[in-house]
Amino acid sequence: MATGSRSITGMLLCRAGHDRVAFSAHEVATIESPSTFGGRAGSACQAFGVCTGSERILVAASGEAVGVDALEIDSEPLALLPAPALLERVAGGSLRGFVQVRGALWPLMSLVHFGRFLAPSAREAA
Repeated sequence: MATGSRSITGMLLCRAGHDRVAFSAHEVATIESPSTFGGRAGSACQAFGVCTGSERILVAASGEAVGVDALEIDSEPLALLPAPALLERVAGGSLRGFVQVRGALWPLMSLVHFGRFLAPSAREAA
């Protein structure tokens, strides 16, 4: 394990268009369908400059929500690689680091902060 890294268990590995984004499972209170979700959710695709219809909505206990195209749950412990200081303010400060799964790096985002970052885009779409 790399110096400065720590382990994290319980991840939601999500697709946003062709891009990847991960969330810690303990941050997700519910996973909703867009047809049944009663609130507003920005799509993770918006952060990558692509707009598609989200298939699932990840909702935090505090109500922030992020739409993703697909997700899978990974329960294996993974090394959490720290984000470089240069990227600390990316996406409203929501980048927590990176995890490596099947040879690819996945940005680990805070669901609450990423949901807040995407929220203005969700309001504009209304």
